[in-house]
Amino acid sequence: MTSTNIDFTEVAVSKFQNLNADDRLAVLAVLFSQINEEIPASAMNSLPNHGTADLVAEIQNLSQPDQILALRKLQNQEGEETTISTDSYASMDAESKLAFWYQLGENLGGSVVGIPQDYIPSEQAAEVLDLFEMNSSEQIMSFMQQVLSKA
Repeated sequence: MTSTNIDFTEVAVSKFQNLNADDRLAVLAVLFSQINEEIPASAMNSLPNHGTADLVAEIQNLSQPDQILALRKLQNQEGEETTISTDSYASMDAESKLAFWYQLGENLGGSVVGIPQDYIPSEQAAEVLDLFEMNSSEQIMSFMQQVLSKA
């Protein structure tokens, strides 16, 4: 990895970590929708699937307001109590968390609550998203692995 890539990733991770839970979820959703079309499902399906499908199914079975609460809780490991246990998510490695969020991203707007059509990112979220305008899918994946390993 070059110095520029490391600097970019460090800046992006730092800015992401300063976002509130809703902005973090929105940034993840937008980025997954961007790379979803570029990365073959076979590449993502090769990631570990240790418990990710079960946790995704638990999320899908919740009402949309409860899905949002559960996703906030998973992203912050704090907040309101939900019917979803954070233990299985917390025990996942970065690649499993990436697979989990990818599976959620695949279902956004369907069985998983999507980003509202009229969503306008906060200034801070827009700053993070702007960092990715000219970056490759590999850089986005590297960023996601880093932020999800800290969640």
